[in-house]
Amino acid sequence: MDHHQPEKDLPPFAKSWPQFYLLLVIWLMVLIGAFYAFTLYFA
Repeated sequence: MDHHQPEKDLPPFAKSWPQFYLLLVIWLMVLIGAFYAFTLYFA
């Protein structure tokens, strides 16, 4: 089996998997907020 270090699979801006997932959730909330504001503005 291939026992590589999981940290090597991380993108360069994240230092750990929990930090990566936290940034991912924050980014998704920003996108949802932006699309919601876009929808309200053009409604």
